[in-house]
Parts: sequence; structure tokens; C-alpha cells
Amino acid sequence: MAHERHDDLFCPVLATLDLLNQRWNLHIVRSLLGGKKRFNELGRENGINPRTLRERLLALELEGVISRTVVSNMPPNVEYALTEKGQALNDIFEALGCWGRRWMKPRADCCEEAHRRNADVVEV
Repeated sequence: MAHERHDDLFCPVLATLDLLNQRWNLHIVRSLLGGKKRFNELGRENGINPRTLRERLLALELEGVISRTVVSNMPPNVEYALTEKGQALNDIFEALGCWGRRWMKPRADCCEEAHRRNADVVEV
């Protein structure tokens, strides 16, 4: 009986996590859920340096998550948008939002709680 190595098995969850775990990919997809954006808009909105943004956009384009459209050559303007495959990632963001609303505390509450804990500590 042949034994399959673990590496040879396809796991859709791990494949999705590999794509989305690359730094900035989730931020880019989330930005594009609001509609088409140009390169500089994405960079400014997410605080991504141009070299990294270029690499991430290319990877997402090769994966079929985003599309790239040249708007004009002079000056060079390119728009990025989510493909149908990319739009389907909205379900993941909605699920994360539901989970976060249920289980996470707003940051302001976390800060207030930290201040209360610190106020209880008496310095000697």
C-alpha cells in the first residue's frame, strides 16, 4: 500500500492562509473591496512602500485575486480591482468582523482597563 507524504496533500485552508498571510495582502484586498484604486492610493491608504506594494500586487494578480488595468501611459496610471475570485474573499472579512464583534474588546476599552489595573498598583 502506498503512503502519501503530508507535503503531497492539498489543504485548501493552508493554501488560503499562505496567500493571505503574506504581509499586506489582507490590507490590499480589504482596500479594494471598496472599489478600484490606483497604485498610489493603495500605498498611501495602507502605508506600504512602493517596492513592497508592487511585489504584493503582482503576486495577487498572478493568483487571479486582482486585475490590473492601464488607464493612461503618460503619466502612467494603473487601476487595480478585485476579480470575482477576490470579491469572494469578502466572506472571510465578514466572518472576521462577526468574530471580532463577539470576542474582541474595542481598543479604547483595552486602554481603559489597562489604566484601571495600573491605578491599582501602588508604587513603593
